[in-house]
Amino acid sequence: MDQKLELILKKLSSLESGQKELNQKFEALESGQKELNNKFEVLESGQKELNNKFEVLESGQKEMKQRLEVMGSGQKELGQIVRAIRDRSEETTATKIDALSMDVHHLHGEIAGVKEEIKDLRNGVIFVNRKVADAELEINMMKQSKNQ
Repeated sequence: MDQKLELILKKLSSLESGQKELNQKFEALESGQKELNNKFEVLESGQKELNNKFEVLESGQKEMKQRLEVMGSGQKELGQIVRAIRDRSEETTATKIDALSMDVHHLHGEIAGVKEEIKDLRNGVIFVNRKVADAELEINMMKQSKNQ
């Protein structure tokens, strides 16, 4: 009877140590889960930051489009003025024509600068889109590895 009791106590002790080991492994899993959650929150925060930056870029692009429209209408108006001056060139002096020509060249230079800024903004938007896609890919990969 003592042997059976000893055997039962040994098995109980073995079960207790196994239970402790399982508890430790479970705690390690919980810790890993918390770490993954923290990393996911960091990624979400980064995603939000990228979205905010993208919105700023879009806003800047809209502003640049508006400026370009204003400059386009200004250029159209300027073209009308140039045609009117050409029609009345007999009435104008060479000095006035030279001054207007310089204004036209200045506006063309500004338009070229605006076009270059728009090109730079588009490149920035493309860059941000790529970064967002990379972040989304990384998030999806983390989700897949989490689900496995």
